[in-house]
Amino acid sequence: MNTENFKYFMFSNPKNVPVDHVDFSPEGEVIWQFPDFPKLRVLRKVFQGGLSAGVEMFILENDAISISILPTRGMGIWHVDVLSGEETVRVGWKSPVRFPVNPAYVPLEQADGLGWLRGFNELVARCGLESNGAPEFSENGILKYPLHGHIQNTPANELQLEIDPEREEIRLTGYIDEGRLFFNALTLKSVVTIPFSGASFKVDDTIINRSERSAELELLYHVNIGQPVADDGARIEIPFKKQVPRCSWAAKNQKEYMKYHAPVVGEPEMCYFYELSADDAGNTQTFLHNPVGNFGIALAFNKNEFPYFCQWKAQHGAADGYVTGMEPCINFPNTRSFEQKNGRVAVLNSGESRHFGLEFRFATDAQQVQKEIEKVAELQTFSPNPEIRTEPTLEWCE
Repeated sequence: MNTENFKYFMFSNPKNVPVDHVDFSPEGEVIWQFPDFPKLRVLRKVFQGGLSAGVEMFILENDAISISILPTRGMGIWHVDVLSGEETVRVGWKSPVRFPVNPAYVPLEQADGLGWLRGFNELVARCGLESNGAPEFSENGILKYPLHGHIQNTPANELQLEIDPEREEIRLTGYIDEGRLFFNALTLKSVVTIPFSGASFKVDDTIINRSERSAELELLYHVNIGQPVADDGARIEIPFKKQVPRCSWAAKNQKEYMKYHAPVVGEPEMCYFYELSADDAGNTQTFLHNPVGNFGIALAFNKNEFPYFCQWKAQHGAADGYVTGMEPCINFPNTRSFEQKNGRVAVLNSGESRHFGLEFRFATDAQQVQKEIEKVAELQTFSPNPEIRTEPTLEWCE
């Protein structure tokens, strides 16, 4: 196969050539493999039965990582398997929702506004685009905006796989539309890129306003990590300019914000809001490492694209979904009206687009972990006197 011209269209508009696939083995169909890189391949699987029926998953693999991407679920990333020495570490979390759920079975509009949680189990889940925070109701108690919005439960309507031997990378691109009559008409173009070799990958998203009118936008990336990475003795490194606890429970535990303890059944969740410290170009990163200090995940991005950051800690029972969230965002996950009142709802003019990029790097030994910790420490020097609020603030916390 001539890899220079290899493009695979799973489904697309009529101008593209469709490829029909039937009869999949339980192990999945190998779409592409490169002889010069025997550990480099792309697989496609389709779940059968139960709430996962019809969910499509693409797996991008190289010699160090395997990324499981869900085009059916808004290009979310279910989990990433990372080779660390002789072991493979699964980076993600053990949600009570055990498998990817077909959006057809996620009742986003249920009366309490919390239907989104019935499908929530990904490592990377997007919240948005019309709204991304807590449910909001009209004066008559009718749901206006459900929890975290619709984009994560919207299937891609076009998908393209590209093999680029010149750059030595694989790119999976999905296009997802979110729109309704008299309201927004937005398209999310999401590109997941994995190198031919190495324990890293990138997500490059572009949101385009297709309407002839301006559109309002909220966006947050829920990057969720549980055991064995987040566990008793794990630690997160966050370079910040300002930190605010979201609630009184978070304020009570603020001195331990960077540490993680063993699961405690029934413990409430907590959240901290941040403006991060960044270098002169706006580059910043956070880093979470395991209790032993020999494995971690760095999440790098630009503060000009993501002006805010949330740290979510849910350290309840393991079977109930012990997890922490590293969450770059353009607004905080409060109700939409609260965010709008405080000037954090973005506006895209007609035809305008905005880019949002994330880089994921995995440290697979103690030396690499230490290097990532030092990178965060260097970023903190750009904000030598960070502001630490010890109670929720009216302009950030609802």
